Amino acid sequence: MNKNVVKKILIFTSIFAIGLYGYYMKTRPSLATLGVEPDNELLLYFMETHPDNKVILCGYEDLNDDGRKDLLVIYEEGRRKNAMLVVLDNEEGIKLTDHIQAPVENQEIKFKDIDKTGPIEFIVSGSKDGNYGYAIFRLIDDWELKNLFGDGMEDCC
Repeated sequence: MNKNVVKKILIFTSIFAIGLYGYYMKTRPSLATLGVEPDNELLLYFMETHPDNKVILCGYEDLNDDGRKDLLVIYEEGRRKNAMLVVLDNEEGIKLTDHIQAPVENQEIKFKDIDKTGPIEFIVSGSKDGNYGYAIFRLIDDWELKNLFGDGMEDCC
């Protein structure tokens, strides 16, 4: 084989490998994009029980005041339709709460002890087609995500 042909094949292969590695690094979930480490036990449980749903954003905090951190997950439920639920880590093991609608774009999660009593509240905000909304939630009886107060959530979910 001609040296020039070998050089061209090596250059092409190198460029292809660099491009493939860049694509992998760009699409790989990370702490910066998910909100938790990709190997978080509760996140892995969610991904195992919801293999067809892409995780968008997570928040990691003790939501039922039992001393163990739980995972709030916002995920794609369908085309332009998102949902959220909590993956609870409690004495009986890992379990999931009921799910509710979540913002489609620009999701943000904040935890705040608004009433200075447990359990902690969490604020979810986001948008859809330019409509912004937010709501303050609390986990009730390890099952229900209760909307305590909000504005515009019906337009962004």
